[in-house]
Amino acid sequence: MTVRYVTRKRPQVDRCASAWLLTRFVDPQAEFAFVEEGDTLPGAIPFDMSGVELGHHRGRCTFEAILTKHALTDPALVELGRIIRSADLLDAEETLEGPGVDLFFRGLLHLTGDDQEILRLATPLLEALYAALQERGAARLPRPRERRRQPSRRGTAQGK
Repeated sequence: MTVRYVTRKRPQVDRCASAWLLTRFVDPQAEFAFVEEGDTLPGAIPFDMSGVELGHHRGRCTFEAILTKHALTDPALVELGRIIRSADLLDAEETLEGPGVDLFFRGLLHLTGDDQEILRLATPLLEALYAALQERGAARLPRPRERRRQPSRRGTAQGK
């Protein structure tokens, strides 16, 4: 059964990233509908709308609410959540990537008036961010220490 989600029209960074997260890690068959703020769609799960479970809570963005609800703990996704929050919320803790990510998503709104097309255009950007964060995380993983070979004391000149 396909789960249908509903959010506000003209999706920007948090709505695009949340739709990507839902499709990529929760329900690959998810469908999305877009409505005016305050409107509902019977049977659909609302996200990034006022007063809903999958929305902003205690300084966290919708993307982070989805991570929590679905117990998604991949470090690259958690870091992506920080970046999305930084890009989405004016008072959020800044990340280096936040302002640029926000600019990309604002730019998507100028390419098309079709909200489904915006989600389609956002997908490769989010896939690329996720891949880069995975790579960054892998580079930070502690590597097993190689045993250092002790130099042999044999053959050293003694008493010279």
